[in-house]
Amino acid sequence: MNIDDDIRGLGGLAATHELLRRGWSAYALARAVHLGRILRVRQGWYALPETPVDSQRAVRVGGRLTCASAAYELGMWEQPPARLHVTVRRNASRLRNSFVKEKRLTEHPDAGVIVHWTDKHTTSRRFVSDIRQVLLDMVWCHSPEIVVATVDVALHAGWLSERGWREAIRPLPVRLRRLLSRVDAASQSFLESVMRFRLSMLGIATRSQVRVSGVGHVDLVVGDGLVIEMDGWRFHNTREQFEEDRRRDARLVLLGYRVLRFTYRQLMRRWQVVLGTIRGCIAKGFDR
Repeated sequence: MNIDDDIRGLGGLAATHELLRRGWSAYALARAVHLGRILRVRQGWYALPETPVDSQRAVRVGGRLTCASAAYELGMWEQPPARLHVTVRRNASRLRNSFVKEKRLTEHPDAGVIVHWTDKHTTSRRFVSDIRQVLLDMVWCHSPEIVVATVDVALHAGWLSERGWREAIRPLPVRLRRLLSRVDAASQSFLESVMRFRLSMLGIATRSQVRVSGVGHVDLVVGDGLVIEMDGWRFHNTREQFEEDRRRDARLVLLGYRVLRFTYRQLMRRWQVVLGTIRGCIAKGFDR
């Protein structure tokens, strides 16, 4: 086994003491770095060149990915966040610039990084904070609808239970806690959950992941006849998926459903147009 395989076996990130324990000498580590086989992301830590850049940056700062950065890394978030969110122990020192390990963060502030301080740092993932901590960090950075949508994905994946989430948000103010309790483990995507949350806040009831004969599960159903499908770029960007979506739509129409499809951009940037379309369909009785 070579040093690359050892680091890969450790999840793509390894501490110096872990590699020394496996028989690698300081000279071997330095040589591997010189040859470009591994990267020294900061003192005491090595990663593989193929390790995602944001994961390397988080380690270079001195912590792990959290909040929206961790959510995106784990597939719970639709778009990469504009800033890197890193969770760091409250007693941590010598934090570094996320791009240059020689620069201290206190002396060279990094506008692209948001540091989340924590008293806990326990996780089975090398680059990502504990899932509950990730979601709690999001509470202070994002709107309730975004947090709920991310929690829905975590619930569906089995990374968190509804009971565990309710316990985690128990210390929060009552009004915020009520909003953050509007989770649905049946939801299968971030966009679907945002749509469901927004409609529910407006009094428009929906059902998530309804099974339709010959189609499978559809994202949301309003009433008995209006289907809403959400097309995220991460999962609907292939020719095969495009053709499958058209087949599903045709089958739904044949069964008497009306189908609306919306994208991330439409939902997040043209919400009033999206809402107007849904309300117009309901007014015309397309939900019956």
